[in-house]
Amino acid sequence: MFKQLETFCAVYETRNFSHAAEQLFISQPTVSTQIKQLEADLQTTLFTRNGRQEIVPTASGQLLYQQAQKLLTTWAATKTAVRSPRQLVKVPCRIGASHTTGSLILPALLAELSTASDRFDFQVTLANSAEILTAMSQHKLDFGLVEKPLVTDHLNRLAFGHDELVHAGDFNSPLWLLREPNSGVRHYTNAFLKARNIQPEQVMVIHSNQMIADLLARGTGQTIISRHVLAPTIPVEALSSHYQRQFFLLTNHHPAAALRPVQATITQYLTTW
Repeated sequence: MFKQLETFCAVYETRNFSHAAEQLFISQPTVSTQIKQLEADLQTTLFTRNGRQEIVPTASGQLLYQQAQKLLTTWAATKTAVRSPRQLVKVPCRIGASHTTGSLILPALLAELSTASDRFDFQVTLANSAEILTAMSQHKLDFGLVEKPLVTDHLNRLAFGHDELVHAGDFNSPLWLLREPNSGVRHYTNAFLKARNIQPEQVMVIHSNQMIADLLARGTGQTIISRHVLAPTIPVEALSSHYQRQFFLLTNHHPAAALRPVQATITQYLTTW
């Protein structure tokens, strides 16, 4: 059953049988067979298929996806709990952070968590805020640190700390250094450009705050960026309070019991950040 549920979740997330097969390292016919078996056991249709077009989950499929995520999480925790203590199996703990929170907050936070590295297998992912939210919603991360005020209906969201965005760089440069779409900084950059009626003549999209800061230090381009990642020699223009943003910790409504000590440490650290 759990193999079928894992296959079902892969199909649900990719909306494609072939892509799910590649992700799971199994054949496409095996994926089809497992989905058919699951539909037969549940006596329902989980997906509608329109030829070669993207498959669409039915209402039953949407409900099963929500429940399957909980079942798979519980099963993973159960396997860890029942294994022999002599094996000293570490509990996986997956933390995702946006690029800004990754540079400002994560190093010191990981230092706090390092004392528990004998019990937990910490895995850290850096991505933009929207990608972190998606991974959290799909139960691919246990904790998420973002700076963009996203809609999180199926997750808990704890606000903490503040960051100041500034206009930085060579203000006469026609080149704007932009973060990728859906990143937290890009959200504010778009608002700044619209408010000042600026249409950049030249654009370079870069998926890294640090790389943008390094380019600014070389005198290349201008951008909207966190003041904290800039060298003191880079020219900056302070902006209004609209560009003072909060950070957020994303957690699941029903976290695994084994991860509660980690969540307590993270929450305590962030509320005093």
